[in-house]
Amino acid sequence: MKGSPSYDLRPVVREQVAYLFELFHGYKGLSASMTYGFGVYEVGVPVAGYAWQPPPPGAAKAVCPEAPQGVLSLSRMVAVPKGLRRLKHISKPLRRQMGSLIDRTRWPVLVTYSDEGEGHNGFVYECSGWAKTDRNLRPVYEDADGVRCSSYSNGKHGGRDLERVGDTWIQRWENRVCANGEAAAWMAAHGWVRVPTGRKYRNGRDAFTYERRAA
Repeated sequence: MKGSPSYDLRPVVREQVAYLFELFHGYKGLSASMTYGFGVYEVGVPVAGYAWQPPPPGAAKAVCPEAPQGVLSLSRMVAVPKGLRRLKHISKPLRRQMGSLIDRTRWPVLVTYSDEGEGHNGFVYECSGWAKTDRNLRPVYEDADGVRCSSYSNGKHGGRDLERVGDTWIQRWENRVCANGEAAAWMAAHGWVRVPTGRKYRNGRDAFTYERRAA
């Protein structure tokens, strides 16, 4: 059919693509949960994977201080070597996710990062419509298996048994469907409201979620 994509992009759960990240991603692993997961399939097996989840609170506030709850991160992206796939441009499935598969009324702000220490220049993000913003030198941590890990886990930093193995320059990229400073108004205009879950965080504060309600 005219206009149909030349690739087979499907929603996935973690177990369907985790091995791709373990084998072909520089960080050698994937987070335990995903808000969205997608894979590009060829001959019935995934050749590329994309994992989305909210970033740590501090990172979300840095990107969108007026509505950190509206920030979603492309936390991992991977593809098998070019000689093992027909897919030429991993930016095309990424742009499709951003434009029509992720609920941008709930997630008006997207963020991702390119790691210069891994040889990444962010060209894929540039091709798929992201804007380059901050660049910072960050520490690099690994677990006992040599898997790259964040020092942030379970709501705090420093709670994991990790080894600092160096530093790297990290470039931040952002994509927005509304102007800077307008994410909270955008979410509210599309019916998203903050509601209590009935649970509490470890610090004793009430936990909240967001639900979409008709205007």
